[in-house]
Amino acid sequence: MIKLAFADGVIEKITCSHEDLFVDFLDWQEKLWVITFKNVSGFKGVGAVGSEVSEFIEEEDGAFLQEIVSLDPLEGGRNYCFTSARGGNVILIVVAKCYEVEVVGVKG
Repeated sequence: MIKLAFADGVIEKITCSHEDLFVDFLDWQEKLWVITFKNVSGFKGVGAVGSEVSEFIEEEDGAFLQEIVSLDPLEGGRNYCFTSARGGNVILIVVAKCYEVEVVGVKG
């Protein structure tokens, strides 16, 4: 499990295209990031948009990844998890091959 550099912020928006998922993330310094997950096999979230995030964690293995691989062995990647600042529950999981991060501006 690897904790990644951007955390402590709010998920502003989630959008997707055919193979990619885009998460607009506003950090505690008011920097707006776009996190682009590439070759997405699946994702699920519970109340993720508008939620305060405490951590963004990368896992090589996880229950959701195993669920996807059991449905289609050719799919897979890594689990990327956003955890809530309130209670530490996982609010968004993305299974993807990789991700890219870009700071697109500063709010305010």
